[in-house]
Amino acid sequence: MLAGRGWILVPKQVINREKLVDEAYAIASREGVSALSVRKVAAACGIAVGSVYVYFPTKAELTAAVLKRFFTETFFEEHCAVREGEDFTSYLRRFHDALSEAVAAMNVDWFAQMRRLPDSERCALEAARAPMMAHMEQGLRHVLDADEAVVRARLVGALHPESLCRFTLRSIFASLMEGSDCEAFFALLDAALYADATLYADPASSVGATLYIDAETPL
Repeated sequence: MLAGRGWILVPKQVINREKLVDEAYAIASREGVSALSVRKVAAACGIAVGSVYVYFPTKAELTAAVLKRFFTETFFEEHCAVREGEDFTSYLRRFHDALSEAVAAMNVDWFAQMRRLPDSERCALEAARAPMMAHMEQGLRHVLDADEAVVRARLVGALHPESLCRFTLRSIFASLMEGSDCEAFFALLDAALYADATLYADPASSVGATLYIDAETPL
């Protein structure tokens, strides 16, 4: 349009997949993943609805992209890297805390909403989540392998590293869905994996009793 004849020059919106995911993630963070819609994303970006479908042919694909962004935002390098002197269960506690903080920062409980999504969207989310979960399991395996304090002779049967890391990851996510902590589970891991596994319960989180779990205590 020409300027100077009563016309207003409106810059053309530059849009790409990353911008769409940015806006979709912002909407889901404010209103919940179930409130996400192609129309809302298009309006936020100032584009036609059809332009969103160029990048995301279905809403399910858009929702899956938002879930991937959640994991990307949550598990940045600081949380994925093992700190010097950090053992396996200490890393798990930090890992769980990072997830808890990310969920708490949202205005709506995504995990509860995801269970109520239409089948097509839940299937898309599961397809997107599977490789990310596999990647995180592999990361936990590396942390476990690097922990020299772990008694290797105990990593057999149900405690085989692959089975242990898979169960651990699922337990952490289950606790988030339930809104509970994993401290009892982590304490059991301490007792199962380490030769010197005497633990003291945090007095602030109990009734003041001291919990002793050592290598001699039967599980």
